[in-house]
Amino acid sequence: MNPDEERLMFNVSYATDSRFKLNVLKTPSGASCDICLLSEWNPLRYGEFIEKEFNKGNTLRCHYFCLLSGGRIPQRGKGYSGIAGFLIRDIRDSIKETRDKICAYCGQHSAPVQCNQDGCDRWYHYVCGYKNYCVTQFSGQFKSYCHVHLPAEQRKVHDTAGVGCEICYDRLPAPGDPECNGVAIIRASCDSDCPAGMYHRECLQRYAYTSGYTFQCPNCYNKEFKHFAALSGIFVPQREAAWEREAGAFKDLQKRRCTAIGCDRAKPGLAGHGLVGCRVCGGAIRHASCTQLADPESYVCTTCQDEQFEKFL
Repeated sequence: MNPDEERLMFNVSYATDSRFKLNVLKTPSGASCDICLLSEWNPLRYGEFIEKEFNKGNTLRCHYFCLLSGGRIPQRGKGYSGIAGFLIRDIRDSIKETRDKICAYCGQHSAPVQCNQDGCDRWYHYVCGYKNYCVTQFSGQFKSYCHVHLPAEQRKVHDTAGVGCEICYDRLPAPGDPECNGVAIIRASCDSDCPAGMYHRECLQRYAYTSGYTFQCPNCYNKEFKHFAALSGIFVPQREAAWEREAGAFKDLQKRRCTAIGCDRAKPGLAGHGLVGCRVCGGAIRHASCTQLADPESYVCTTCQDEQFEKFL
């Protein structure tokens, strides 16, 4: 990941919302997560690395996804109490319970994630699970499964020969590559009218971070896609999309003016009829003629083309 991609990733951060009263580390610090004792820093893969001060001078540090995947950590607080609803005392109690658990992948202690398959005694760190193609379902009971007991959808091996990711357009790992599996590559088709697409899980996760509430199928814009994505290991934050949190994001909506550069009818009083909004976010209104498209209803603003990796149709 290059520096520009990392900066974009933090512009769409989840836990940086000031209402959480958390310190989110924006660069690697070498500090260890108090839950898993690992210091890996990759918010796209492991969630934000969070610091929370408590009891005058004490600090708890953790990967956000260690909280979500740790089956022994109840979320009993209100939305913004503790760490996003996880009370500090509950987190500390769970740490004591799992400190002696050995990771099935790296052999180190403090493995808080247990495979949900009946009869499986594998415990592992979320970080190690990610690297070894385990999956945590970010919905319902937030169940986790080791690489041996994956749900049926993640056990599928897709034919990726000559196929590119529908978000970044880079070539997907070819059959035989360790990354060519149903966890690292997510395939989806919402219904018979939705063209099947395949995505790198990191591309889909970045898209989810950016989109928030507006997360939808990149191909057909079906909003129910978020449920499938969550079960596939994609965390969809429940908050506004990145473009909606920018200052003045809805200014053009309120004044109903055309946003096309050089439009001679862009003054609010001349807006009149024939205005269309971006089909993804509804903003960046333009006159139908200013979209310069044969079908103005297919107009997508430049922000959504960048943020949602929209394809030119």
